[in-house]
Amino acid sequence: MVKNKINFKELYQKTSLITPLTYDCGRLCGSICCLPDQKNSLGIYLLPGEETMFTGNEDWLQWELRKPEEDDFPPNWVYPVFFLRCIKPCPRDRRPLNCRFFPLAPHLLPDNTLLLIYETLPLPYSCPLINNKIPLRKDFITTVAACWQELLKEPRIRALVETDSRDRERDCLQPTVLWLNQF
Repeated sequence: MVKNKINFKELYQKTSLITPLTYDCGRLCGSICCLPDQKNSLGIYLLPGEETMFTGNEDWLQWELRKPEEDDFPPNWVYPVFFLRCIKPCPRDRRPLNCRFFPLAPHLLPDNTLLLIYETLPLPYSCPLINNKIPLRKDFITTVAACWQELLKEPRIRALVETDSRDRERDCLQPTVLWLNQF
């Protein structure tokens, strides 16, 4: 097992007040990504070690322990991979990092250039931020970039970002780049 080197508490503090827009983006879509859907199918994976930010007894979450090989995670990921389903609206200050980072996703070029792009994974809903390419706050983008630079130091997280990046390239996706940096 790889020892967790990431200070998730610090990353949660850094992202506690930062949002994509100067107002609640949920006003654009009815908070579609922040509310349970009718089938309770919406959820999010935690990053390795992020589970330490939760007690496991949150009344707004349903925990699922997943096998990494069944969900196409890289070989260096080990059981369990934590998948969370929201069963009611979450306390905003407790939401996982991937919720805080949305609609941005990391993409690593083969030369290790880190890009932040709009999320390219298929979503079960329509996000106006992505679909309409609504300009995001610069401080939001730079905060998310700083967090990803820290997260990529963890080998499992880096392997996942590299895998997702190669998959995008193989699928010939042309993501919209919002930020780039050379490591």
